[in-house]
Amino acid sequence: MTRSGDSPGLPAKAAAPRPPAVDAPPALDPAQQSLAEALRVSFAILKLAMLALLVAYAFSGTFSVGSNEVALRLRFGDYVGDPGNRVIERGTYLAAPFPFEQIVKVDTRPTTLVLEREFWFETTSQESGLTRGQLQSRRAMPLHPLRDGSLITGDSNIAHAQWTLTWRVDDPVAFLTNVGSKQLAADIVRLVAQQGIVQAVAQLSADDLLRGIVNRELAVGLMQERLHAMRTGLVIDQLALDKVSAPMRVAGSFDAVTTAESDRAGRIVSAQQERARILGETAGEASGKMLALVSGYEQAIERGDARAAESIQAELDAALAALRVGETPIGGEVARVINAAKTYRTQVVERVASEAQAFRQLLPQYEKNPRLVLSKLWEDARETILTGDVETFYTVPGQLELQLNRDPKLQKERQKEQLRSRKRAQEEAHSNR
Repeated sequence: MTRSGDSPGLPAKAAAPRPPAVDAPPALDPAQQSLAEALRVSFAILKLAMLALLVAYAFSGTFSVGSNEVALRLRFGDYVGDPGNRVIERGTYLAAPFPFEQIVKVDTRPTTLVLEREFWFETTSQESGLTRGQLQSRRAMPLHPLRDGSLITGDSNIAHAQWTLTWRVDDPVAFLTNVGSKQLAADIVRLVAQQGIVQAVAQLSADDLLRGIVNRELAVGLMQERLHAMRTGLVIDQLALDKVSAPMRVAGSFDAVTTAESDRAGRIVSAQQERARILGETAGEASGKMLALVSGYEQAIERGDARAAESIQAELDAALAALRVGETPIGGEVARVINAAKTYRTQVVERVASEAQAFRQLLPQYEKNPRLVLSKLWEDARETILTGDVETFYTVPGQLELQLNRDPKLQKERQKEQLRSRKRAQEEAHSNR
């Protein structure tokens, strides 16, 4: 059978085959759907956590250096940077994370080390609070070389001492390479300090050591020389002698000598202070130069050197006349006496000149009428004598006996003046308070 319109004689086309129908996936139940959603969220969180860990690991090498420390950066165990630029100072820096790079910090603060047992006699807990006198009575036995520390001085005597020194890390690279830890560094410094102190004290006398006279520069230099030889990178900053004592068996004798020397030194200081005070009160700032001139003059007289004595005498006269030795003024008692003498001389000269002038004026009148001039002079003299604090006595006429009575008016005036003086003194004392 053919359709209309088909070409005659041609067979009809067959219908194309349909693909087999695919069955739709079965629908998930609610439990499976919730589990799948939870897995997707968990994987997302895990990815974010891994990313955060990766970022944290990348920035885990960030470090900061404080003000009292320095840092060194190691990359696979080797220092990073040139030999002169390996030390990292204060600041915040970024480094590769471990194990690629490692940051090692070194504390550079000064450290105090106390040597209190190395060169000191052994003391028990009961003896720690005893006084020196009590220790002397209890420790009169010979020293035990295994328990009691001591030092041998240059004059073959024995002494005890306690020391304190301060050290620090100066070369962090050498310190980290050859030492590595502060505890080991403290042990090295302790041993080196013992050697330096022993060698330095061996060049001193016992008297100098007991007086605290120690060549600290020598001791520190010996310690530093050994530390440099070991390339420790450590530096000794300061060495101090805290205590020093003679052995207890002879401590009393040493104390007596020390007391005598201290008393002698105190007397010398007092004498020097008294000498300076006396010289200062005598001639002021020029006392030293004046004393040198006087001493030189006396030595020249003792040698019999008249020319030198005359030269110094002339220099002394010129200095006293000008009240100055070179550029230094003369003060004190010398200046006061000389100024008083100059003032007195001026007053005497002026008074004599005034009297001479007065007599020259009276001479023509005296030549004309001597009696009148003498009478006038006697009247002036009596007026001068009887003026002021003079008492007048009255005699009974016609009798040989003299009955002297004080002038009551003058006595009253004296008493009034005394009262006024006391009142002024009291007012001045009250005002000064």
